Amino acid sequence: MKTSAILLSFAIAGMMAACNNNAGNNNQDSIPAGDTGMTRSDAQDINRDALSNDLKDDAKNITKAAEDGLYEVKITSSGKTKATSAGVKKLAEHMQKSHEKLNQQLAELATKKNVTIPTALNESKERDIANIMEKTGNDFDKAFVDELVDKHEKAIDLFEKTAEHAQDPEVRDWFSKTLPELRSHLEMAKAEKEKLK
Repeated sequence: MKTSAILLSFAIAGMMAACNNNAGNNNQDSIPAGDTGMTRSDAQDINRDALSNDLKDDAKNITKAAEDGLYEVKITSSGKTKATSAGVKKLAEHMQKSHEKLNQQLAELATKKNVTIPTALNESKERDIANIMEKTGNDFDKAFVDELVDKHEKAIDLFEKTAEHAQDPEVRDWFSKTLPELRSHLEMAKAEKEKLK
């Protein structure tokens, strides 16, 4: 029953998207960034209704990690072309590839646990990225690396708590085994930050 409800929500979303594509308006610029997919809030609403109480916290942490992963891929994808420092470009490229891989693994875990995850960032997150992308030169490099440090510190906190407190052992295990990679990202970003001083 729960799976049917989730599949039905995806089918409805797909039909709505198809209707929008056939409406005769081919101007993609008219679609706000937050309206192009399911945000974390949307995913949490579905999970709240579809999952048992003992898995709701796990689902909340999975959806937060998924949103963070989307953010990392988007900002590093833009950052690798905008950065002026070779080190920052290399950092962005490495992190983009790594987070794409982690996002895929998390999506597989979410599917296995019947957890709906976001496919788009909300307007606030999009605006955060846009504000950094407005900067140029060394100012951009510094703001970009500062953002990577901040986001990875917060992600590590989430992953540590989930690795310790998740109800589902597979969720605990995935968050735990992913922590070393996030810690490595943080150290790389901090090292690059030191070079930019």
